Amino acid sequence: MTQSSIQQLHTSDEAISSQVAAIAKPNKKIKLSIYLSEEVEQALTELYIARYRNDRKVDRSAIVSEAIQAMFEKEQPKA
Repeated sequence: MTQSSIQQLHTSDEAISSQVAAIAKPNKKIKLSIYLSEEVEQALTELYIARYRNDRKVDRSAIVSEAIQAMFEKEQPKA
């Protein structure tokens, strides 16, 4: 292989890596500790149980993520 063909392969590998990273980043998860009142914890538990009956793959993180996303969308100023 010539130097230019090796460089082209390397450049194409970098492009693929950046595309994969762009796709993977939205799915990256972080760990977070939160403090909930008993009332809010009970509500979360009730939501979890109701959803668990329909879809055993649901978890509390998904419910909290949906709630945060909904609140964020609700509070965004209208353009």
